[in-house]
Amino acid sequence: MIRAGDMMGQMTGRKVLAMLLGFFGLILVVNGIFLYFALNSFSGLSTENAYVKGLNFNQTIAQGRAQEMAGWQVSATVTNVGTSPEIILIVRITDPQGRPLDGLTLSGQLRRPTHAGKDLVLTFQGQGQGDYRTTVAPGALGQWDLRLAAQIDDAADYRWEKRLWLK
Repeated sequence: MIRAGDMMGQMTGRKVLAMLLGFFGLILVVNGIFLYFALNSFSGLSTENAYVKGLNFNQTIAQGRAQEMAGWQVSATVTNVGTSPEIILIVRITDPQGRPLDGLTLSGQLRRPTHAGKDLVLTFQGQGQGDYRTTVAPGALGQWDLRLAAQIDDAADYRWEKRLWLK
């Protein structure tokens, strides 16, 4: 009859110590890998000074209500022209009755939802009929968050945000 202890050999204190050190060493290596990727990947931070912005939350809500009451309609269209690698982004802004809104100062930003610091600042030119146009660099393919701020005279900014796929 063969006993299990005979097959494994004698269980000594050194073997137990080696197994414990190996087990906890493996845990430390895996934790080190997780720590490295946690520190070197996207932080998830989407806004700076969140506390200060939180204090101004009631003002932000009031601006949002005023924006809803204005009833502007905003749409964004992404196109390519022929074989050109440039991407053209056209934003159309109309009033509640569908009449084009011209004469706005429109600024924008494309933000990568997964890569901090890869933002693109957009400069729009009015094209008439409520259309505002800008070109985007050819290497900017993929998923982006488009953030727009439209201003007429000295009124508060009309803000709009939409997720876009640039192909």
